[in-house]
Amino acid sequence: MIHFYIVRHGETAGNVSQLIQGITNSQLNARGRKQALALGRGLRASGLMIDRVVASDLLRAQETAQQILLGMQVKLAIETDKGLREENDGVFEGRSLKDVSQEVFGVPDYHILVRSGKMPLEAIPDGIHAADATNQAENTQQVVSRYDFAMRRIVTAAEAANETNVLVVSHGTASLLWLRAHGGDLPNRTELTNASVSKVTYDNGRFKVDWMDNTEFRDQGLKEELSPQFSSQVHR
Repeated sequence: MIHFYIVRHGETAGNVSQLIQGITNSQLNARGRKQALALGRGLRASGLMIDRVVASDLLRAQETAQQILLGMQVKLAIETDKGLREENDGVFEGRSLKDVSQEVFGVPDYHILVRSGKMPLEAIPDGIHAADATNQAENTQQVVSRYDFAMRRIVTAAEAANETNVLVVSHGTASLLWLRAHGGDLPNRTELTNASVSKVTYDNGRFKVDWMDNTEFRDQGLKEELSPQFSSQVHR
């Protein structure tokens, strides 16, 4: 049995500016680094011991993994897997969410369609894929399939090393699509929260979603930073 702790990367400038980031590289902003470091502290406080760390090959995921390990005070190599990337949005990469929403879905913000229940999350990548004349943008099935292949590659490596707890650092929409495909229940959402954790158990060839989008570890770490005890330790 393997326990996966799937993390969405910390906040980026593109998140704040509401840009379609997709597979475009971007760095964490100051708040994103703080979130990831706090998540690491919260995980350490929980007593969780990690055997392996695998991140998307995109910079924002790798930076998040680095900050988490720093907060956990653990030294582990960070492996990367291209299959854990965010969805490829093709010609819409780098454009504003507002413009893409209007052009593809005829609304100012497609998040509203999903939050209201008028459209499932899975329809968003499918719509962007259909609107991309270059055929670069991935549809939902493509995203879920290559994410699943990545997770099964990690399973194979973890089983060979007799490892139990694996930290996976990925992205908000691709991870949510995969979690939903394996029975995760987080309706009317377009993405996971920055620096949130979702737990998945792998056993007998199957993935089971235990819980999703937990921000308690991150928030606990932020509280620790504000505590007088933490402040005195930092300034010693």
